[in-house]
Amino acid sequence: MATPTPTPRSRPSSKLIPTNTTTQVRVVVRVRPFLPSEVESECKGSAPCVSVVDGEADHPLSGQEITVRIKDQLSSRKECYKLDSFFGQGDDLAKIFHREVSSLIPGTFQGFNATIFTYGATGSGKTYTMQGTDEQPGLIPLAMTKILSLCENSGSLIEVAYYEIYLDRCYDLLEPKAQEITVMEDKDGQVQMKGLSRVPLRSMSEFFEVFASGVQRRKTAHTGLNDVSSRSHGVLSIFVSDGAATGKLNLIDLAGNEDNRRTGNEGVRLLESSKINQSLFALSNVIYALNNNWPRIPYRESKLTRILQDSLGGTSRALMIACLNPVSYQEAVHTVSLAARSRHITNYVGVDAKQGTPKVRVDMEAKLREWLESRGKTKSIQRMDDLHSPFSSKTPSSTSIKRPDSVRSSAKAMIKDYGITKGRRLFDSKVPAVPPQQ
Repeated sequence: MATPTPTPRSRPSSKLIPTNTTTQVRVVVRVRPFLPSEVESECKGSAPCVSVVDGEADHPLSGQEITVRIKDQLSSRKECYKLDSFFGQGDDLAKIFHREVSSLIPGTFQGFNATIFTYGATGSGKTYTMQGTDEQPGLIPLAMTKILSLCENSGSLIEVAYYEIYLDRCYDLLEPKAQEITVMEDKDGQVQMKGLSRVPLRSMSEFFEVFASGVQRRKTAHTGLNDVSSRSHGVLSIFVSDGAATGKLNLIDLAGNEDNRRTGNEGVRLLESSKINQSLFALSNVIYALNNNWPRIPYRESKLTRILQDSLGGTSRALMIACLNPVSYQEAVHTVSLAARSRHITNYVGVDAKQGTPKVRVDMEAKLREWLESRGKTKSIQRMDDLHSPFSSKTPSSTSIKRPDSVRSSAKAMIKDYGITKGRRLFDSKVPAVPPQQ
């Protein structure tokens, strides 16, 4: 089946992003709602420890900053920080997407890179912010929906990669067997992931299938503070290519920093926590070095900082979402203080231009078929044969996400209706009372 050849006019952008421009890391705060256990405990009737100065919460994307105030309910101690935007307990994820993430997507069709990452303590709502539920889709499905919708007009080719950083090693989450990825630099000094697989996509049903299989493989465990705690950093990369330029959108769900005196971690859990905290400490060192104009930035201290190298002081546009627990003053201060310092990091935006012509394009349909056949997905292949276009006409054009009735994850039978994955419910509106926290 012939792949449509896009033209420069078909690129979905109302405003072209100028090349070789500078931009700063944008930093916003999201305060998650109280959990049922918090409502029933001593927190009942109390206000969250984080708020925004009156009159500043609804600033548009005009460069105006807001003042975030963190108050200790016991000692009345207060700390104030300047950030770019604030989302309180009553703000849904769609609001965050439309105000902060949506504007980054058209640039990927022009060859630009962008990174969105969640940062915060364990149990602060980072994974929920990224994945969401059926009733309230997270940033990942919302972003994928918009990208596929734009592809209907542009004819661009879409591929995704999904991997985790576990114990400071990178593993491909889209491979049935754990496959370590080598992090290296190319001749231009750009970080590359050697051995990382990419899967072509044409519809949301295919995305849910691929993403759910990766979520199941990601390392999670029960801890003293979180029933389903991420034990690794998760990175979803979406590649948008038109043959001449390739743009990339990274959506990164960082594992949370943990106080092992509170979690009671032992054995493997303690080792995991130690590696997570070390990588987040390396991240803070990079931010400190960039803010102080060090001649050498310590990106090589961890795999996480090497992967974020292009997003912090590099050529990518970046959005940091600081996720906060509404009842923990110390955790909020630690998270927001680092987030506030990140606002001063300058990135130098450029286009990832690739020389090429439509004649040397990869046949995306054949590549997708090969991936499905290698995993025995006969039903998915049959649905492919029923389509008359390399881009599904059923790709949603809005942020309303509907799951197919017949699609199942390729990993194991324990994934049902994109539901239970190692104790975590993915895109499941039937259990909204206790959302994923990590």
